[in-house]
Amino acid sequence: MLGNIFREEYEIVEASGGQMAIDIMEVDARNFAVVMLDIIMPMINGFGVLEYMKDKKLLDKLPVVIVTDDDSEETSDRAFEYKVADLVIKPFEPKIIKRRVQNIIELYAYREKYGNNT
Repeated sequence: MLGNIFREEYEIVEASGGQMAIDIMEVDARNFAVVMLDIIMPMINGFGVLEYMKDKKLLDKLPVVIVTDDDSEETSDRAFEYKVADLVIKPFEPKIIKRRVQNIIELYAYREKYGNNT
């Protein structure tokens, strides 16, 4: 569903699980505008992917939006400890998530261009 929302404006790269997401980022994470990540994934969950991104120092340069069914306070607290850009609980309104993600992409692009003075 998320791919369909963004497909007209962005090239979409999809991973079927956490390990595949890590494998894709190993090749070239720098060309991504945003990573949209679920917490609940096979083999390596979203927190495992976030830990990988933290270890590789990708979290400051690459915004992460968590999109998940897990609306627990523990999950949101843990996600924001990794400094994710946003957390969206399913079900979501497509127009709203599209605008939020576009805002995040623009903010990170601005930071990259003009420095991290926000």
